[in-house]
Amino acid sequence: MKDKSSITSAIELTQRFTTERPLSGKIAILVFVIAAAFSTFHIINGSRAGLMSMDIVRSVHLAFALCLSFLIFSYRKKNRGNKVPIYDMILAIVGTYVALYITLNWSALLHRAAVGYTTMDYVISGLGIAFLLEATRRVINPALVIIAILFILYAKFGSIIPGPLSCPEYSWKQVLEHLYLTKEGIFGIPLTVSAQFVVLFIVFGAFLAKTGAGKFFIDFAFALTGRGVGGPAKAAVVSSALMGTVSGSSVANTTTTGVFTIPLMKKVGYKPEFAGGVEPAASTGGQIMPPIMGAAAFVMAEFLGVPYTRIILAGIFPAILYFVGVYIAVDFEARKTGLRGLSKEETPNIIEVIKSGWYYVIPIFLIIYLLVTGYTPMLAVVYSIFSVILIFIIKSIYDNLRRPREEKLTANQLTKHIAVTFVNALSDGGKGTITVALACASAGIIVGVVTLTGLGFKIGALALSISGGYLLPILFLTMIASLLLGMGVPTTANYIITATVAAPAILIFMAAQAGLPMREFLALNPEAALPAHMFAFFFGVAADITPPVALAAYAGSAIAGSEPMKTAVNAFKIGIGQYIIPFIFIYTPVLLFCGLGSSQSILHLAAILLFSVLAIVAINGGTIGYLITNCNKLTRILCLISAALLISPQIAVKLAGLGLLGGIAFLQWRKRKVSKATAPPKLEEGY
Repeated sequence: MKDKSSITSAIELTQRFTTERPLSGKIAILVFVIAAAFSTFHIINGSRAGLMSMDIVRSVHLAFALCLSFLIFSYRKKNRGNKVPIYDMILAIVGTYVALYITLNWSALLHRAAVGYTTMDYVISGLGIAFLLEATRRVINPALVIIAILFILYAKFGSIIPGPLSCPEYSWKQVLEHLYLTKEGIFGIPLTVSAQFVVLFIVFGAFLAKTGAGKFFIDFAFALTGRGVGGPAKAAVVSSALMGTVSGSSVANTTTTGVFTIPLMKKVGYKPEFAGGVEPAASTGGQIMPPIMGAAAFVMAEFLGVPYTRIILAGIFPAILYFVGVYIAVDFEARKTGLRGLSKEETPNIIEVIKSGWYYVIPIFLIIYLLVTGYTPMLAVVYSIFSVILIFIIKSIYDNLRRPREEKLTANQLTKHIAVTFVNALSDGGKGTITVALACASAGIIVGVVTLTGLGFKIGALALSISGGYLLPILFLTMIASLLLGMGVPTTANYIITATVAAPAILIFMAAQAGLPMREFLALNPEAALPAHMFAFFFGVAADITPPVALAAYAGSAIAGSEPMKTAVNAFKIGIGQYIIPFIFIYTPVLLFCGLGSSQSILHLAAILLFSVLAIVAINGGTIGYLITNCNKLTRILCLISAALLISPQIAVKLAGLGLLGGIAFLQWRKRKVSKATAPPKLEEGY
């Protein structure tokens, strides 16, 4: 299904949204080698856990990211060229040094932590923060940089703020030390997770893509759903669920799969603004889809102190519900406008697709199996990378044996083909890690300021006083804060920020209701933090399709050639489930497998899932304007009311919502039956 024009479009679109240079010549080779070394370093370290101290691994990890960011990305879009100017080469060298300063002076810094740091330590700290923020601005966008700078200024000048948000006065030395020379800031948990787990999963995704798995997943999605009503849109939903979880960015996933799915959606009749909205809505859902959840699952496990597999388990049903909602939305839109699917000739044969790539599923199942049986995520993904390598070698040899004699590759040619593929995968993996590494490091600044000043608890206490002792206002305040903090920020950093700043408000409320201090409450209720963190995470990710700053939707509009704000509104409507599912699992945490055990709990979970699906059906009926047939304005309003009732925690209210939805469905069925009966008969061909 891929062709050269589509690949070219993806590259052009990526460059449109970033300052990435189209490098060529010797500098392109240098970048290629550095990126491949980046991946190789982490594979070696991951295959032998504990080989190096994490202080050194974090330092080297950031050094690679800073070096590559200044070589690959220009300081502004207008100055992109296929060569790297001398000043960026100098920045790459100095950036590498300031990051490696921790490694080069590791023993001395451990000693100076007790007796006092030197002037050079503070100078390097200031340079390190400045270089990190400039690299983040180039690679990601200014939003995260602005947030980080505001937090730094708060740490320094927060003492002059009146009221509950005031904090003690800190000197610049204290701020620099905390953010760069300790494990509380830039080199804290976020960068640790990026260096330990995330990079390896990105490399794993690069190996899958380079060896053909990406094409297999997209072809499988089209073969499975392409011929149905509005098939290409449904294929976009399935392929984005499969691919989006690895990318770590809604925008990256939109530009990767959207160049294939959006033109096909337009071809079968979807309006450009709707076609452009489907892909970002589905791609955003990929960020909440286990097992990787846009790389945020690892950070969440570290923050909460729970096994990684527990986060995967918690994310299963919310992600399924979200994609059910997106699937229903595109189905309703297709039926409302009478859209067809792809023809048999346009759709890959599912049997042939499965035959051509069933083995690509093995590495994914291998990861899950190894995690469940007790392997660390690092070893699980390293072994899965090796399995991809083995599968590709076997496939390449098998394919070569089946070629006609005159087309067969020699042993040297085959070896070269395999080696080039693997080195390309290593390089792509290294380049793909830059965004996440910088986002995690910059988010570490925010985490560092929060731990230094106690800002998260201050905001939580302020929200508690505003709420008047009720949970719903706390949830709305947390939702708004998460949406604002998540705008324009990649998934991993997005979660770190929202979990640090917004989620504590919910936890403080829960502890206050229990009449216990926060620490004691969490000690007695170890899983209480999981729904709060998932709530903030969901809304942080939803910022990518929330107008007015809906970056994923704008990427979709660029492919579709549609008006950006209309596309963002459509993406918001299609992904509306992401705005109601978090409220459901806060009030009924059994959806996250919290407190699940008895048969009664399992029945309760089944009932919650049923009511949740019905609520999603109802809200899509209201936003799209179709249920069993087209809905008028009154019916749409009643659908939205029914959805609100169905997500209520009270069973009596749920039943009222069920009754209302049932009544609407009955009237819709009657309306459709009457319209069919009164419709003029279709003439047979030839008359």
